[in-house]
Amino acid sequence: MNNFISLFTGAGGLDWGFHENGNFQLIVSNEILEPHLKTYTDHYKIPLKSIEDGNKDTNIGICGDIHELEIDHSADVVTGGPPCQDFSLLRGSDKREGVKVKRGKLYQQFLRIIETSKPKVFVMENVPGMLSANEGLAYQTIQEDFINEGYELIYENVVNISNLGAPQARKRLIVIAVQKNLIKNNKKELEEIAQKNLNNPLLEKYPLTPLEVFEGDILTNLEDKYVKIIKEYKDSTKNIDNPEAKKWIEEYKTLKFNIIEDYIQANKIDNYDEKEFQKAMNEHKKTLKILDYYQKPINEQQFHDETNKLPKRNRKVQERMYHIPPSYNFKAVENTEWKVKGLMSNIYRRIHPLKPSPTIIAYGGGGTGGYHYEYKRQGLTNRERARLQTFPDNYLFNGKTTEIRAQIGEAVPPIASYYIAKTVEEILNKL
Repeated sequence: MNNFISLFTGAGGLDWGFHENGNFQLIVSNEILEPHLKTYTDHYKIPLKSIEDGNKDTNIGICGDIHELEIDHSADVVTGGPPCQDFSLLRGSDKREGVKVKRGKLYQQFLRIIETSKPKVFVMENVPGMLSANEGLAYQTIQEDFINEGYELIYENVVNISNLGAPQARKRLIVIAVQKNLIKNNKKELEEIAQKNLNNPLLEKYPLTPLEVFEGDILTNLEDKYVKIIKEYKDSTKNIDNPEAKKWIEEYKTLKFNIIEDYIQANKIDNYDEKEFQKAMNEHKKTLKILDYYQKPINEQQFHDETNKLPKRNRKVQERMYHIPPSYNFKAVENTEWKVKGLMSNIYRRIHPLKPSPTIIAYGGGGTGGYHYEYKRQGLTNRERARLQTFPDNYLFNGKTTEIRAQIGEAVPPIASYYIAKTVEEILNKL
């Protein structure tokens, strides 16, 4: 049994795969926000303790500032996604002086725990922007620190999580590192393990869809449902004079009202192959089963945390959404009484039933919450967001509605964690 330490745990998206794997045992998880960590500790039925009470115990969640966290345990694995907003890297005016670096405080704490617990493997995830922050100097510094600690970076790629089975376009930087002295001249083999597990070419070409995760079935069994949904949008932008409204009218004319053909068109799939598509559908079914969604439509499930409770209806919003087709946003109602000022593409954006949704975000008002593909529906429920993020239905959330939305939106999709844990397990077996 391999033990692991979880830092910046949040609600536990990055940990889910390690718990599900069965070959990992938690030592400590740490998170500063209590509602997030209580979701985690309640789900795994482990004690929730404060910094003062929990430093010596194992299989616990410790709520508190990581700067005060002391862990007196070695670990096989450390996981976490340290926020790096406070990085400040300044290029010296004298090139011989090189780069002066003030490391991000939270990243320093991640590094500190690695220094003391000396894991065989660690996993760090972050936003893709980390690679380009400060003209790339931030990530260069991180790489150097890890190497100086005696680690070999065997995987460092930006992964679109839809390529692993999430019905959502969401990119994350995933870094996996191994203690250099444990690598037996097989670095290339370890790299191949990660490459194999952390990208699925079939799902990259044929992604899982919101319709499938909400209905709990694969595309080929959802023809009637899809056709009923999409036909309701026939006249949604009729008599509206703006480019987006006209674009939808033309797009609607190209629809075949055949779920496979329209799926191919929506996802711009080239070189469609029927046998390949059937293999992809098997991958879709496999994902639905891993997440325990298969044959379980979301609207037929009961959620004691009330996460699937419909948002209160707003007449103005409802009227606006009647004129916004799937994949379109506030621009579809420009020059109308329902117009809004918007700077971001996610303002009043409807998800499309047949292609990955835009990234689920944690915060924001003004129409940023995401909108359902069904014509008469308004905003997504938190449980619908959770399915788009691939949280299993038995993962109940603690806190207020806005806190739950934050927990979901900030998380690493659990399906990514499933394959990250599989990768780490296979790597450990090769050390």
